[in-house]
Amino acid sequence: MKKVFGIVIILLLALVIYNHKLLLVPTGLTVDEAAFGYNGALLAQIGRDERGLRLPIFVLSINGKDWRQPVTQYYLAGLFRIFGSSVYLLRFSSIIIALSSILAIYILANAMVGNGWGLVAAFSLATMPIFVIQSHLGLDNIMPVPFTILWFWALFSYKHKHHWRWLVLAGVALGINFYSYKGMRAVLPLWLLTSAVYLFTIENTWRQRFKAIMILCASVFPFMAIIPYIEKNYSGAILGGSNPTWNNIYDLVIPYLSSFDLSYLFVRGDATLFHSTGRHGMLLLAALPWIFIGIYKMLSSKKSEYSTMLLALVTAPLLYSVVGSEHRFSRLLCLLPVYALIMTVGVKHVWENKNKIWLTGIVLSLFLMLLNFGDFLGYYWKTYPGVTQTLVGDMAYYNDFKTLSVESKRLNLEPVLSSMVAKDSGEGGKFLQIIYFGKLLRTVSDDNGAKAGEALLTQRMDTPGNTRIGSDSERYFVQVSSQ
Repeated sequence: MKKVFGIVIILLLALVIYNHKLLLVPTGLTVDEAAFGYNGALLAQIGRDERGLRLPIFVLSINGKDWRQPVTQYYLAGLFRIFGSSVYLLRFSSIIIALSSILAIYILANAMVGNGWGLVAAFSLATMPIFVIQSHLGLDNIMPVPFTILWFWALFSYKHKHHWRWLVLAGVALGINFYSYKGMRAVLPLWLLTSAVYLFTIENTWRQRFKAIMILCASVFPFMAIIPYIEKNYSGAILGGSNPTWNNIYDLVIPYLSSFDLSYLFVRGDATLFHSTGRHGMLLLAALPWIFIGIYKMLSSKKSEYSTMLLALVTAPLLYSVVGSEHRFSRLLCLLPVYALIMTVGVKHVWENKNKIWLTGIVLSLFLMLLNFGDFLGYYWKTYPGVTQTLVGDMAYYNDFKTLSVESKRLNLEPVLSSMVAKDSGEGGKFLQIIYFGKLLRTVSDDNGAKAGEALLTQRMDTPGNTRIGSDSERYFVQVSSQ
């Protein structure tokens, strides 16, 4: 009962922390968030994407430049369909994934490391800076985390229950992960191989090994078999934009080693600032000793699941190196469950020594982790918004679209946008138009302004022939024809 109470407390605290300033940090939507939201709202309302295609597998967005991954896109569409489209729900969708992952790692660690140790894994995952940052972004980077945990759990369950359905579940988890985030294209082949190595080590005969590996591969196969169809109908959706290139061995080794660069992993974080504060790592700096102790214990253990986790850790970034991905930890969130489990094994190893000095070290380390996490949250909530504003703008103008909706309905006028507002608000503006109007509005020239029967959202305070109404924004102004 105490353990259940513990995970409930962790989940409630995580919900409060993740939800705090959800629409203020980062200050505005990234273009990818807006594209997900825009198409999610369209699919929820009319069952078509921005190109007018009915329930496509992949959605082409941002003026035909980028593909939306189907798992995240339809997850959002489902939420919007049930609860209605909003900027808040776009962001909160990632909190749902984060909380689900915390609960899942708790269950997995209890089964894999030992009953009661799930609390350590849940705490470890919940306090990872990059995990908190991704919970505030309506993106697909965080989506591989729960499916990675499901994959581990299925493989572990197969070893102990030895039923083929667990292999099917493991294969399906890998297959779904392939379509959850584009970077998983580079991870799945290596993790499929990792799974095969694991099955080879836990089975006793060649016949059993062959059968287990074939069931796993057959479960993944349907997800791969549709690739020719996808490439034919959604050209470039699978590997589009990837340009593998290298001139020498160092071009491959340096990006790979950067994925384990301790200065970025524990201090600086991701190379992209809206994925990192620039002064806090992917993991808490205070967690560093537990990572080393956990790896040591896993290497010295005879548990096949421990060696499999380490193999998953070292193989995941391999193919990223061919596209020169350096210090991009936001592309490797699938590894967060691995790090959480490694830390848990490390804490358990020290705890079981029953040495007073080591136990004192655990208490001190917990205190330092809380201080480290508190420093991260303080910076993230107070200083970081100013950093992101130069990158993604702000949401100050979002209420202006709402004002246009309210005022146009109140006065029974047709809402229209100035061409400059439409251009300036970009993908975010399209998302807001679908939220408040259910369609993209007609655009008009700023100089001509609103005509009779129209309400105009414009950047000009004094458009000739118009009268300002409704909005007190310093950026956009709702106007109607005064003629």
